[in-house]
Amino acid sequence: MATVEQVQEAMHRVPFLGFEIRLVGAAPKAARFSGFNADQLVLFTFLVSGALAGLAGIIEVAGPIGHLDPGVASGYGFTAIIVAFLGRLNPVGILFAGLFLALTFIGGEGAQISLKVPLDLTKVFQGILLFYVLACDSLIVYRIRLLRTARKATPAHA
Repeated sequence: MATVEQVQEAMHRVPFLGFEIRLVGAAPKAARFSGFNADQLVLFTFLVSGALAGLAGIIEVAGPIGHLDPGVASGYGFTAIIVAFLGRLNPVGILFAGLFLALTFIGGEGAQISLKVPLDLTKVFQGILLFYVLACDSLIVYRIRLLRTARKATPAHA
């Protein structure tokens, strides 16, 4: 949690850095036209992202596992995509989404032990969760409107 706060604080200390990164990601031609060095910002963003991923890997290897194993990071990339979408690409939201998905992993392992359900059920739950989040986003952006045809008024029979 402290790392997320430190990175967010560093982004706020440097004026317009977050804005420049978002602009380069959304419209690279507009960023170049505005005078931003798009290539340098992309490399900087890759550097920071790689450093944070490396820090997470160090914590994973040094903490619960204690040694380097080829099967250490199986499936973390796909889980990170779900976390990013659930957190709405907001650092604080990603922190809470990560804690929520960690809870589903731990709950899935507990259910596997006590209820004898397959561990893949946890992955199915996470996939359904991602599907509903993306479906809600799509339905919000592209609203479906049902159009009704106007009925003609018929004269009342006497």
